[in-house]
Amino acid sequence: MSDLKDAWKSAEVFKKQLALNLNQLESSEAYALHWKQCISLIKQFKPLNVLDLGCGCGAMSEVFFRELTDVKYTGMDYSKDAIELAKKTWKSNNFFVKNVMDLDEHDVSKYDLLFAGALFDVMPNGDEAMEHVMKLGSDSLLLSRMKLTLQESFYTTYRAYELIETCAFHHNRDNFVALCEKYSYNIHPVDDNIYLVKNDKPI
Repeated sequence: MSDLKDAWKSAEVFKKQLALNLNQLESSEAYALHWKQCISLIKQFKPLNVLDLGCGCGAMSEVFFRELTDVKYTGMDYSKDAIELAKKTWKSNNFFVKNVMDLDEHDVSKYDLLFAGALFDVMPNGDEAMEHVMKLGSDSLLLSRMKLTLQESFYTTYRAYELIETCAFHHNRDNFVALCEKYSYNIHPVDDNIYLVKNDKPI
């Protein structure tokens, strides 16, 4: 499991990720579907400050710059190489290195949205990491590309970008709903993108 936890620290994998993302950024029509759905959800709920957990090469910063100009974006990743590449590519210092499991309430207090784009789904401890983030008490979370299952939570492994062995974590649906209730989040899904908001009324 330790190898899987460290899988996304490779410099080479983020260069390949960046190449893919640059193609997707050629036009708004080329955006990945989950980008478009996340943009729509963010416009609906109107957060002001967003922390992108596991930002990788930082391409979402450009999406925010183009489509969500009223939102202040900050990216975070546990890979030093990813953050260096993000800062260089997007010419921004709104990126920092930190492991999501090391975040505390103080770290997230200035953000009203924590965004996780497939983060928990490439972690072998996806349920544990997701609950850790929920515990931090952020006003809202956006979980993109969530894989839910009626089975007990599990993960499979696959090769990403032909470079690293990583995992695809599937979260037990009932457990996910119970966690949302435990931490007072209401659930607003669009396909596999789920916006969680504290103490609001479901739409």
